[in-house]
Amino acid sequence: MAESKKRINTDGLFRQNVVLMSGLVTAPIIVAATTLQRSLVLTISFFAVSYVSILLCRFISRKIVYTVRILLYTIVAAIMFIPTVIALRFLFPETTQEVMLYIELMVVNSLILAKTESRFYLEPYGKMSVDALIFIAGFAMVAFASGAVREILSYGTLFGFHVCEPIIPSAKSPFFGFILVGIFAAVCRAVVGRRVSSRKGRSE
Repeated sequence: MAESKKRINTDGLFRQNVVLMSGLVTAPIIVAATTLQRSLVLTISFFAVSYVSILLCRFISRKIVYTVRILLYTIVAAIMFIPTVIALRFLFPETTQEVMLYIELMVVNSLILAKTESRFYLEPYGKMSVDALIFIAGFAMVAFASGAVREILSYGTLFGFHVCEPIIPSAKSPFFGFILVGIFAAVCRAVVGRRVSSRKGRSE
């Protein structure tokens, strides 16, 4: 029982990672997560818009027609978008402007519009709060990994601090981002597959 509970609580990190396994939120990582600062801005916006919206939208009655509920989820996310952008423009004005398109896409991301109905809102509120946070952490993990690798390769820096000479300037391109996410996904699937095999072995 304890093992099952632990597995469910950590699904969002690897087994159902929204970028690497389910592909629900890939565009911001592939195109925009080219530096650690960009990754930080994307993660903050993803958390502020998605997580807070999920917590608030839980109070929307299940008796409301499904299509209307989805519309209400989007309205709540759009409302959360406003203070999020104001704060990010104050903290990271240039970087926020550079990735604004992908912050806007957070309003209609599938974690809010799909996972809420199929997973989060089927759980008790406390468990849902932790579960959704783990999914946000899964996104952050990939965003920072992508940002770190691509910033070092493209610019030879980390958070703007010089580390080395640029190695592959084209690493900031979407094409390279697509390849990198594919590599991360392959590693993630291998880790998940090994865990499943190990669990089956212990049960036998």
